[in-house]
Amino acid sequence: MAFGFTLLVSGVAIGQMRTITGTVSENNQPVKGVSVFQEGSEEVAVTNAAGVYRVQVSGENPVIIYRHPDYPERKITLGSRINVNISLGKEKEIEEVVLNAGYYKVKDKERTGSIAKVSSKDIENQPVINVLSAAQGRMSGVSITQNSGVPGGGFDIQIRGKNSIRREGNEPLYIIDGVPILSETPSLYSAAILPYATINPLNSINPNDIESFEVLKDADATAIYGSRGANGVIIVTTKKGRKGRTDFKINTSYSLSTVANRLKLLNTDEYIKIRKEAFQNDGISTIPAAAYDFNGVWDQTRNTDWQKELIGNTADASVVQLSLSGGSENTSYLISYGHNEQTTVFPADFRYKTNNLTGNFSYRTPDKKLEVNLSNT
Repeated sequence: MAFGFTLLVSGVAIGQMRTITGTVSENNQPVKGVSVFQEGSEEVAVTNAAGVYRVQVSGENPVIIYRHPDYPERKITLGSRINVNISLGKEKEIEEVVLNAGYYKVKDKERTGSIAKVSSKDIENQPVINVLSAAQGRMSGVSITQNSGVPGGGFDIQIRGKNSIRREGNEPLYIIDGVPILSETPSLYSAAILPYATINPLNSINPNDIESFEVLKDADATAIYGSRGANGVIIVTTKKGRKGRTDFKINTSYSLSTVANRLKLLNTDEYIKIRKEAFQNDGISTIPAAAYDFNGVWDQTRNTDWQKELIGNTADASVVQLSLSGGSENTSYLISYGHNEQTTVFPADFRYKTNNLTGNFSYRTPDKKLEVNLSNT
């Protein structure tokens, strides 16, 4: 009975197997190199120079997939057919990269100047306060260095090298949604906490609100913005609402950080031992009066790990970002709120906190002759 049951199952399986043939073409021309296979099967057939294929399938109503890197993928439900001829459709179009070059936009392949771009995909989901932290190392010829490890610290930016012996003489021009912004914002902090006592203007912009970040590095900068663009121009474009849909986004993160590497230093016992050997090697039997660490004036049993005391705390950072956007055929809007809070590894409560509220509204008349844009940060 078992042998008979096995023959029955084998007969059913063989009965379900069938060979499918056909041709693949586009504009009445055969397409070579198309992968043809049944969905869920590992057997793959490839069309020859004449576009002809031959593939084995099983099942009552299998689905055949046609895949080629230059054409959209096609899926065909066979039914009872054994011969299928298909046309793949139009070739895939390569997405054009459009750059914001200041007062005009240009396609990447048509640009004449040197423009570096960082898109929102490279910026989002990074727990940073300033977009410059996300742009570090992504653009050739652009050096971005944070002046200190303190949260909110300023950035030293040099585009294609140093142009002036004055530090402020190397600052680029910032253009945010078409509006020129001062390269540095004076702060109330002392230079001991924030070097040069300044805060970068991009600290006031939520990184998740940025659509694109472009840097003009050569003649484009001076041709458009004159001498103000002599050190390069950083153009920031914020996100706008999209017509036909309403989006609500929330992004939150929490992180902890500590000093990764510390200096290997002596403790008190090891230090006293080395001092004793030094006096012996020099043949000094009378301890000098000024050697307070060794002549008994200072307590030789005390031991303080100053690295732990000064940079031994655990710094935490929390980010909460909310945005609501939408629009119709003639209007669009976006409202965004961001809260960032960071502490340091120092013993004092050096806490950096920002609250950003951004809103923009756009209206265009149905005849497209008048457009009004309102933006506020």
